[in-house]
Amino acid sequence: MASRDQNVIGLDIGTSLIKMVEIRSARSGLQLTAIAVRPTPPGVIDNGVITDPETLSAALRGMVATMGTKGRRVVSSVASQSSLVVRPIEVPKSTREELADMMQWEVERHIPFAATEVIMDFQPLVDPEQLPPDAQNMEVLLAVAQEDMINAHVETLESAGLDPIALDVEPLAAARSLIDINADQGAYDETIALLNVGCTTSEISVVRRGQLALTRPMPWAGDSLTRAIGETLGHGREEAERMKREQARILLNGEAEGPAAPATSPPDAAAPGPAPGAPPAQPEAPPGAPSEEAPTGPVFDLSAELGDIPARRAPRQEAPAEPSAPEPPPAQEVAATPWRPGEAGPPVPVGDDLGRQIHQAMAPALAEMANEVRRSIDYYNGRSSGNPVTRIILFGGSALLPNLDRYLERELTLPVHLAEPIRRIRNVNPQISSTYIEEVGCILSVAVGLAIRDMIG
Repeated sequence: MASRDQNVIGLDIGTSLIKMVEIRSARSGLQLTAIAVRPTPPGVIDNGVITDPETLSAALRGMVATMGTKGRRVVSSVASQSSLVVRPIEVPKSTREELADMMQWEVERHIPFAATEVIMDFQPLVDPEQLPPDAQNMEVLLAVAQEDMINAHVETLESAGLDPIALDVEPLAAARSLIDINADQGAYDETIALLNVGCTTSEISVVRRGQLALTRPMPWAGDSLTRAIGETLGHGREEAERMKREQARILLNGEAEGPAAPATSPPDAAAPGPAPGAPPAQPEAPPGAPSEEAPTGPVFDLSAELGDIPARRAPRQEAPAEPSAPEPPPAQEVAATPWRPGEAGPPVPVGDDLGRQIHQAMAPALAEMANEVRRSIDYYNGRSSGNPVTRIILFGGSALLPNLDRYLERELTLPVHLAEPIRRIRNVNPQISSTYIEEVGCILSVAVGLAIRDMIG
């Protein structure tokens, strides 16, 4: 657990948006002190990997200054379908000591890249001592990332004047802000699917009794709708994206067609920090196998979420030294106005016919999404031994498409709710309006979960 009275920034760097949330752990409970949401500079991220650290660092420095926060401690997420694997796997029943040896070699079977130069962590989903005596196998959550990606991420944060205290993965962060924080309200009694619908990638994760039981990337995201609108209506990408953000909505049976509320997440927004005085099968390791290396500095770490096994590096020849963090620059108090609907640009003319055309253009892509979600849930339910998914929580920038929750609820015959990651944080900086929180809350699920990583449990 983190010491009391400390501020932590949760940082979620997406392909389309950068989200920052600062939360303070105090004796009175969690306090939301600042929020910032900005467009990700073009070209700085490619499939979750930082490709332009200098530009990204400058953007992060600007966001921190605009938030008006003095804190620099940050927990950031990493996400990449090519450089990161987060997966529950089944292995022979083992003690914790046996498991530590086994995973050094088991990792090669589960990753699409070379097992050298990687950082990994793992944790049993059920403590081996609590398994039935006749159990033959056990489930382990495995997380493996290419070391170059992790190092680039840490160096970028330090260059921005931030102090990275941990890196985490999106499914665990979202589960923390949407499920763990609600454990006292029975969230651990359910099996819940978390559906993260982003701009270029989406992911479904199933959390059973508070533990991650399944996570799968989906070949569908907000860009799928943009392409569908552009190809069907004959527009270029930029215009199709604008139509989607400002006018797209899903027309349900019996619903009148007409102008829609913007379906976009905020293009540029920040809520300032507190004003002065404001409340804030089992292989054996071969002889001579390399010994474990204890990583230094910020680590790719599941242990705070799932137990006490430290993060580990896979066997390798040598480890590069972690760069030291520079002194953070002083924060600047910069006034900021929260984003409001309609500020994305001049509206596209809308009538019943255009609304219908946009809906019809999106319909095949939406049906594909529903089918992908259904297949994932059916796959989990077929292996769940009587713990089927009972509901879905929807989050991410593209989750703001009007009526997407109602559409999925109808297609999947399961309750679907938009995420409310800030609902249980009752101490909110009065400079952050409740209207703004309602507008952006759905896209802050990962950032909030990162910030409270060591504050709940």
